[in-house]
Amino acid sequence: MDRVVWYEQPLNERYRMLLRLEFLFARVHHAAAGWAIWDSRSALEILIELLSQVGRAEVRTEISKELERLTSLVARTSSGHEDNEEIMSRLPDLVHAGSALFDIDSRQIEDIRRNGFLSNLRQRTSIPGGSCSFDLPALHYWLNRDAEIRHEQLDAWLHVLEPIATATRMILEVMRGSTPAVHEIAQSGFYQQTLDTSGPLVQLVRIGLHAEADAFAEISGGRHRYSVRFLRQPSPVKRPFQTEEDIGFLLACCAL
Repeated sequence: MDRVVWYEQPLNERYRMLLRLEFLFARVHHAAAGWAIWDSRSALEILIELLSQVGRAEVRTEISKELERLTSLVARTSSGHEDNEEIMSRLPDLVHAGSALFDIDSRQIEDIRRNGFLSNLRQRTSIPGGSCSFDLPALHYWLNRDAEIRHEQLDAWLHVLEPIATATRMILEVMRGSTPAVHEIAQSGFYQQTLDTSGPLVQLVRIGLHAEADAFAEISGGRHRYSVRFLRQPSPVKRPFQTEEDIGFLLACCAL
């Protein structure tokens, strides 16, 4: 089967935040699993980015509200639409994610944010090359310890944030699975659609293109409408331009 590359556009601030968190968690988990010194260094820098987001109480509140909203909707859908097995199967995971998020200890997150080792690195990251070995000898020492020691510490920090990672993942999985993708055609590389605001609001627009397609999707939009331009950029040193050809693609306007 041909591989499909998905381009996504959130239509509100809540889902912008969720997609950014998903991006950061994916990066930090990948880096933390590596054995090289550079992997551990990257994991620390991404962890600092994460903490700047999840350390804010309003971020966790927004995640909790969306999780509760989806859990309620899925529960009603499950009882009224027995044929939707995919939606029904998500309910236990949503409930479990909500319980874990409720039980998270905010003091533990704050302790990590205030950790002197990480704080020193945070203060230097805005300076180009500011975390060099002579600037942060304690970091240099830690990075040159055995990989097992580095993994143990990174895992301990990330474990505290895992309920947030799980809740974020569950919300996005449910939203992405809420609407099946349909085939559409963009005439001369452009597609636009007005959204129906009388029912569930579209939270996320997803555009799927075959990996071999000689174009990428640029999506813009808001609550009432969205548009997609399909651009080509044969070389990153040249500016992208809208294709003049018709482009076939997959479209999912995710709403719950």
